[in-house]
Amino acid sequence: MTMDSSFVQFTRETLPLHQTASGCTYEIDVYRYNHPNASQTVYLQGGLHGIELGGVPVVYEFMEEIERLQLATNFIAVPQSNPMGLDSQIMGLQTGYNNLHTNPQNCWNWNRIGYLRHEASQEGHWIHTLLNLVETADISLDFHTAGFEAVPHVYCHTEQVEHVSRLGIPHILGWNTPSHSFSDTVYQMGKVGITFELGCSRRVTGAMIEDGLNYLRRFFHILPPASEATMSLVSQQLKKWYAPLSGVLSWHKQVGETVQAGERLATMYTRKGKKELTSPYTGILLIKYPIHAPHERQELAKFLLPSSM
Repeated sequence: MTMDSSFVQFTRETLPLHQTASGCTYEIDVYRYNHPNASQTVYLQGGLHGIELGGVPVVYEFMEEIERLQLATNFIAVPQSNPMGLDSQIMGLQTGYNNLHTNPQNCWNWNRIGYLRHEASQEGHWIHTLLNLVETADISLDFHTAGFEAVPHVYCHTEQVEHVSRLGIPHILGWNTPSHSFSDTVYQMGKVGITFELGCSRRVTGAMIEDGLNYLRRFFHILPPASEATMSLVSQQLKKWYAPLSGVLSWHKQVGETVQAGERLATMYTRKGKKELTSPYTGILLIKYPIHAPHERQELAKFLLPSSM
């Protein structure tokens, strides 16, 4: 096939981040696509947490669609935004939520360190590099996953819900008070900052990739909009559930199910025998964490409560 001379493609730039004592170098690849008719620039990011793998292939796959369709938008794409986190493993199991290598005492969450942007540390240099890339964008789309079971959902400021209300995402979690997360920091920079939670962490499935691509296709009007999703306020309707005692946990409910307060959720096997655990809430079981032998008061799950509660 003869390619038109006006066909726009991605160019790649490699930025150094960190070098270990053994000389291993961590780098990120930044892909840029500049369309002559573009009126806005969108930043696409995957893998901010090394354990959250699903967004990486979504960004790579969508980059191919951008070129094929010649979308009239400028893009900055960083599919693997955290090589240090991606490289964090214990016996082959991804553990890359925190920087265990350089900061085992404070164990900073990679996605909660926007305030370190000007600090002369590995974390500070890394987040400074990413936020500098976002400076030239109008919109930031940051792809994450959650838990070992999770219903797809999206986080954004309540002022920006219109951007995601008809993407086909089951749940929108709106916030009003920003934290130091990546997208919250982007919002405070005066830009649109959206966090997608595509599904469960530590694995990648074809269905997860396709769902993520469909969200992006609707965002950029490649597909028609889906039915409007319901927004829940993070501060009021998102509730954590903690283990009431320690032991070995066996779940009886799946994420996405609506449960009633007092309904059996799981069985805990303890030194004193088994105990049935019941739900403290009436709502949707949104996330279950990969904790099968919790200690007392360890977070096990998140619930999404109806607005009337």
